[in-house]
Order: sequence, then C-alpha cells, then structure tokens
Amino acid sequence: MTAAPAAVRRPAPPQTPGEALGLLAARRATGALCGPLGSLHLVDGQVAHADSPRAPGLAELLTGCGRITPGQWAELLRLHGPRARVGEALVERRLLTRGELELGHLGTLFDAAFFVLADRSGGVWRFEPDARHWLGPVATVDPGRLRREVERRGRLLERIWPWPQLDTAPVRPVVPVPRPSNRPPGRRRELLDHADGRRTPADLARLLGRSGFGVTADVRRLAAAGLLAAPRHAAPAVAPAVTPGVAPGVAPSAATTVAPATPVAPGVPRPAAPVAEAEAPAPARPPGGLHRRVPGATLTGATLTGATLTGATPPGPVVPTRSDHPPTTAADHPPLAVPDPDIALLTRVRTLLEARL
Repeated sequence: MTAAPAAVRRPAPPQTPGEALGLLAARRATGALCGPLGSLHLVDGQVAHADSPRAPGLAELLTGCGRITPGQWAELLRLHGPRARVGEALVERRLLTRGELELGHLGTLFDAAFFVLADRSGGVWRFEPDARHWLGPVATVDPGRLRREVERRGRLLERIWPWPQLDTAPVRPVVPVPRPSNRPPGRRRELLDHADGRRTPADLARLLGRSGFGVTADVRRLAAAGLLAAPRHAAPAVAPAVTPGVAPGVAPSAATTVAPATPVAPGVPRPAAPVAEAEAPAPARPPGGLHRRVPGATLTGATLTGATLTGATPPGPVVPTRSDHPPTTAADHPPLAVPDPDIALLTRVRTLLEARL
C-alpha cells in the first residue's frame, strides 16, 4: 500500500497593496498594479507612475494653472498618448522644461501613491503585465522609499487629527462661520471659502489645483481647530500622550510627564494647554534630522551616523566658534556613505556653508 502524496502548500497571496508591490519589485516586473483607489505603473520593479481619483494628476494641475490649455493637452494625448510619449512631447514643444516635468511628475506620483497604498478597504487587486503609461518614461522611485513615504504621511495625518472619515466626507464648515479675525490664514482659508458642504477633499484639490494629500492634511487641521463639522457616525480616537524630549517607550520623569489628552466634541476647539509655573527644559532634538546651525559655528568632532548627526563631545552648551579652514569646493569633499541621497545633499550644502562663514 502506497502512502498518499503530501499536499503541496502554495504561498499565501499578498494581504496588502504594499506586500503586492514588494513582490512585484522583487520580480523586477513591468506593468500596472490596479486597485480600488488607483494604479501604480512599474518598470523593471521600479515605480514609474501613479494615478488615483483622490489626487489631481499632472494634466489637471497644468491645465488648472493655465500653463497648458485643455485643447493643447487633448492634442498631445491624442497624438503621443498611444506611443507613451506625452512627456517627451511636452519638452520637445517647450511647453515644459525637463526639470519642471520631473518635478511635476514626482509630485503627482507621491501624491497618488499615498492614496493607492494607504487603502485598507480590502478590494480586488490585479496586475496587468507590460501595461504602459501614456506619459512615458520620466523618473522612477524605489518601492521601498515609496512605502516609507506613505507610512510617514499616514503618521502625520494621525498626529494632526485621528479621524480618517474626514478624508472622504464632504467638507462642511461650522455654523455660524467664524469671524474674519478668527479665520485661518492662507491656503486653509481658501479651503473654507470653497467648502460648500458637497465638495470632498478630492474635489477641492482639483478645484484649487493643489495636491490631494496637502488638502487632506489641511482639512484635518481645520477639524482639529474646530472650524469643520466632523462626521457624526464615529468618534476620533484619543492619541497617546507624548512627552517632549522623551523617546517612545522610555518612561519620562515626574518633572516632564504630560497629562493625557481629553476627547474634544466635534466642532469645539481644543482647550489650550496649561502653562507650567517654572520653565521646562528645552526638548531634545528629534532623531533623524539635521541640526539647526548657529551662524559662524563649526561642527568640529561631529560624525554622521545614518541620517543623524551626533556630536563626539559630552552634552552641554555649544560655544559658536568661527572656522579657521579656508573656503573649499564640493570637489574637495569625499563622497558620503549615506543611505538617503537627500540627507547627503543637505550635508554637502551645510559643509560648504560652514567653510565660508
């Protein structure tokens, strides 16, 4: 009697859009990953384009600001879209410079990718091999970097006001409308002026020619300030108390403990934080960023570790001293072994400025 063959276990399908993107990137796939809130186009495993109905595209931004007329765009799309050469045609016709094209393309890519990858609805996803985007090759983004940026933006929204229902609901200002002296300045005031109770954040982004994520963040800021009527079918979660100068997971001392936040009813501004009798010590500098520099100071003894600058001297007041080194050029500095090219560029600029002060 022969034994029954063992069952072959197939790998489980990806559970999230981010996992599906990582799997396609590992296979160096080319095509379009399509989901409920948009699509991502890949070329050899790198993300080359992103589209979402929640974020204005390059065409909407260019025609909305008057840089290109709708007739010009329709002609470009008809002539060069089937061959995926719209981007090249924009530069050839001198409607955009190469730098403007890359800047606008990357801005809309990150904007749309946030809504595509942050989707938690659990809808159906499909991959279309060898699908090409009508814009054509402009610039690509590493999937890992894209996922980190999506996670960073998600954390930012949660810190502003943890109420995701605001991202898709019609924007309704509170009644009565705040007095002019209490109205927010700049772009958030523009949002209030165009919020009619029917337009969603995506509608306002297209109307104003702004990024979908930027409008979404401003809508949450207006809700946190009590200037919007928040949806009534859910209540905002209370964010955990954050102690300035204390890293997450580290127990703060009794002198620096902050009382937990209290829930605030929709449409009611948050109460002002109590003022301490004695001046609290200055919060520690957040990890992962560049230090703010004192004019004329030099960072002698500082070493670069990852994306954080750490001084070699013991903690204490830093006395600004003027650098005695002659001015140098970028060619005089060795290449930096930094994983983030943006941090490397900022570090080079900082070093050159130090030498000339």
